[in-house]
Amino acid sequence: MPNLTSLKPLLFIVVFYLLAFWLSLSYWAFRDARERSNSVLFHVFATGLSLVLPIFGLFIYMIIRPPLTMAERRALELETQALAEPGGPARELRPCPSCGEPIDSQYVLCPHCKTQFSKLCPRCNKQLKLGWSVCPYCAEEVPLQGGAVPTPHIAR
Repeated sequence: MPNLTSLKPLLFIVVFYLLAFWLSLSYWAFRDARERSNSVLFHVFATGLSLVLPIFGLFIYMIIRPPLTMAERRALELETQALAEPGGPARELRPCPSCGEPIDSQYVLCPHCKTQFSKLCPRCNKQLKLGWSVCPYCAEEVPLQGGAVPTPHIAR
């Protein structure tokens, strides 16, 4: 019969590594659950599941865990919100009436052929159409193309 005392250190090392692996899996499940949910009950459930059922519990946890971390969810919400805002990254492009190049609908003039589409109010810097003589935002009288300021018509 072989001497088993020489196998004790090897057995101790194997058991130690299995125990360390088991605890590290439980710790990973706890950290992952913390990143995916604010619920303390969910944290306890994930950690307990991986402690009670060492490898199978981790597989079960990976199936039922939320698909995104809280940081990923927040980034997705911000991205969706930024895309939904008017004047956000998804601005509307239209062709220039003179040269046909695609330009942003907020442009005052075409950067390709320099055709002017609108003008800016000298007081509030809001975009105005070329034919407007008064800024609808701040009531500033705006000179027309010739430079003359039209006299306002008062209805009586």
